[in-house]
Amino acid sequence: MHVRISLDLRARKWPTTANAHLFINAQTATHTDATSNVWATKILGVSAQALREDRILDEMTATGDVCRLCDLFGLSIAGAERCRAALDPPGLAPEGP
Repeated sequence: MHVRISLDLRARKWPTTANAHLFINAQTATHTDATSNVWATKILGVSAQALREDRILDEMTATGDVCRLCDLFGLSIAGAERCRAALDPPGLAPEGP
């Protein structure tokens, strides 16, 4: 929900920006630098690291594709496998009939 609102606002306020980052502000809309971690925490109320972790886990839930996680987020294969394991921990699978 918050991301959708942010994308709509971004498209309305800066329709021609060359900045490819998800979150931009008045200072970063005119160039290609990212917003600061402090800005993200203050404006969004959550740390940039928490946003990244949430996005990684959401992508793994949606696709289950380790290679995609590596490509999108620059993770190692081992790091992406840890994300998959976090979503499907051993011993917690439901038992069959």
